[in-house]
Amino acid sequence: MIKTEIGDVAGFIWHHLDRVGETDYSTLKKEIMVKHSISEDFFMMAIGWLLRENNISITNDSKTFTNAKLKLR
Repeated sequence: MIKTEIGDVAGFIWHHLDRVGETDYSTLKKEIMVKHSISEDFFMMAIGWLLRENNISITNDSKTFTNAKLKLR
């Protein structure tokens, strides 16, 4: 099921940001897509899901993502 796969990718992204912290878009995309053999479409859908749910946020430069909970600390 596609929704489950997107949720899995969202989990990979969230855990990466939780472990590493603030990460620029190109690095995050490369690391997640290569490590987990994910298509760009699934990566983008997972980013959208996480942003919609306020689980990650984009910093002021609009190029860096962070785990929303880390940003609140």
